Amino acid sequence: MAQLRADPGVLQSVVDAARAGSPQVGALPEQEVRRHIAALLTAVATAFLDTGGLDREQLRAAALLAADRAVQGVPLAALLDGFRAARTQVFRCLAERLDADRPDPGQAAPALPDLVEVMVELDAYAGELQQRLIVAYQQTELRLLAAGRAARIQALREVLVDGALDRLAAAGLDPHGRYHLLLGEVTDPQQAPLTDGTSALVEGYLCTVSVRPVAARAELSVSSPPLAAPQLPTGYRLARSALAAARRRGRTGTHRLTELALPVATDAAADLGPLLAADLLAGLDPLDPAHHRLARTALAYLDRGSRIDRTAAALHLHPNTVKHRLRRLADLTPFGQPPPPDDTVSHTLHWHWALSSWLTRPH
Repeated sequence: MAQLRADPGVLQSVVDAARAGSPQVGALPEQEVRRHIAALLTAVATAFLDTGGLDREQLRAAALLAADRAVQGVPLAALLDGFRAARTQVFRCLAERLDADRPDPGQAAPALPDLVEVMVELDAYAGELQQRLIVAYQQTELRLLAAGRAARIQALREVLVDGALDRLAAAGLDPHGRYHLLLGEVTDPQQAPLTDGTSALVEGYLCTVSVRPVAARAELSVSSPPLAAPQLPTGYRLARSALAAARRRGRTGTHRLTELALPVATDAAADLGPLLAADLLAGLDPLDPAHHRLARTALAYLDRGSRIDRTAAALHLHPNTVKHRLRRLADLTPFGQPPPPDDTVSHTLHWHWALSSWLTRPH
């Protein structure tokens, strides 16, 4: 158990099992699932190794998980499906570890009754945690209902996720209105400020639908232009894709949905990027740091409208250094070839995609 608690590979396998065991849990951001499972694994390991039972603080890990999932709109049955899948994976990992640590011939092996007793004890802890999940989830549901928000929040989720336009009015939205949509990532749903009935946690993301733009309340957010109410499901789907694209590129802050159009489009055909890079950048050695500098300089050059002065300022280089790197890249690849007269934009996009893919793929 001490080895399992300290093994990040075990944590990842349990996270994967929980997300695979429940589609609704799998739709949540992976880091959101991981933080709760890490807390539950720590609680069980501590109870087994240190305290001889689950105390109030360890049971609190299950209560926090249940409360978060209730706020996020994950059904109790889906939560329990994920929990059971995670529990099964923990026992599988434990069995594999015991098998790997089997004593050599001639050494005394643990008695079978002792092993059974250990498994019974661990299963009892899992049962306690599951019961606490159920109670805490039901308590949170009651609090949501008492606040009068649950119906509007559920209707908003149905509009955005299921495209149920007949639920617009139930969500407090005018079917003929126009709305801004703001979607953000939150690490702790209990700290997400839900200001009114058009703000909710949807599939683990903080989503606000409003007549006027609102300030972002998450580390990474995407805001849409004004959308007709029937366009909200499409806007939500695109905003989720844009959030994922921004996260992959290490972005923070609030970004307009339209400014992420190219990353969203290229990510949708991610397998094409490496092929494009292999075609246009075959002359570059992925293990040569100098070639990486050439590619980064060229990408910055394209990002700044092919302006030497702006590229030099952005990279803190002398303009002659930028020119030298671009000439060197042109010696190794077709980068220096002029675009067709009627295809300048497509030419630039191809090179931008190829360079981005080459720089980000594992070498």
